[in-house]
Amino acid sequence: MSRPRVGFVGLGAMGSALAMRLAATTELTVFDLDPVRARPIVAAGARAASDLAALAAAVDTIITCLPTSRDVRSALDAMQPGTSLAAGALVIDCTSGDPAQTRAIAADLARYGIALVDAPVSGGPQAAAAGTIAILVGAGDDAFARAEPLLRLVSPAIRHVGGVGTGHCVKLLNNALAAGQRLLAFEALTIAVGQGVTAASFVDAVNVSSGRSYATEVTVPRHLLSGTLDQGFSLGLTAKDAGLARALVPPALAGKSLIADIAARTIAAARDLGPGTDVNRIIEIFERLTGTVVATSDRAPG
Repeated sequence: MSRPRVGFVGLGAMGSALAMRLAATTELTVFDLDPVRARPIVAAGARAASDLAALAAAVDTIITCLPTSRDVRSALDAMQPGTSLAAGALVIDCTSGDPAQTRAIAADLARYGIALVDAPVSGGPQAAAAGTIAILVGAGDDAFARAEPLLRLVSPAIRHVGGVGTGHCVKLLNNALAAGQRLLAFEALTIAVGQGVTAASFVDAVNVSSGRSYATEVTVPRHLLSGTLDQGFSLGLTAKDAGLARALVPPALAGKSLIADIAARTIAAARDLGPGTDVNRIIEIFERLTGTVVATSDRAPG
């Protein structure tokens, strides 16, 4: 039985980890604007495409993992739907995208007989490399049935949450929850340290209590207290996702939405620290405000 012919576009930290999972099990062709990023994937057995149209012509399924939905549309336009990107092709978008734009892109591709599935992932590059990452799928039943076998080559943790666009909706709200938990955990941690509680003992106590979260169970011990503060995800991308989640808030919650508040605080942090700054550097804001030092990093404020 022949292996699936797959094209992968976008080889950042997450995309490269996902593509590496596919290199051994598919006939994989990859493309990134920075050709250097393709080298490790090519060394693992993939081919590098000279351009996006060439990639589209060589495969049956395209996977995109790009910063924004605008980037996804631009990449798909360069694949020349209806010619290089032929009728019958399947596009799987792993970007943390905008549900409204995703639905619009899907409708445009459908005119050429091309199906789109949104399948954003959650768990970070480490989980992607380990094959345990969560894949949140928005698709019709037929498109999901086509995409699922390929997605299972990446991870078995697949959740089909609804039609096109719903995968991105769930991912954005998940990321808003994660951002809120991080903000609360970092704020509480600096307050506790200011009150004479050690950071390690505070987190240990919370993690056997009702206030525990991914932020206290994973982020704080793995990054803030370990000397490896950065986790490889930027404040700019966090703020982007939080802002898109805010756009999902219905008018009835205008002025009352906690998600909107989380988005505003995250966007402000990105503005203060710089959008390219790692998301965990938000701790520096709380450290400055409270006069405490929590993160065991050489860049933590003293």
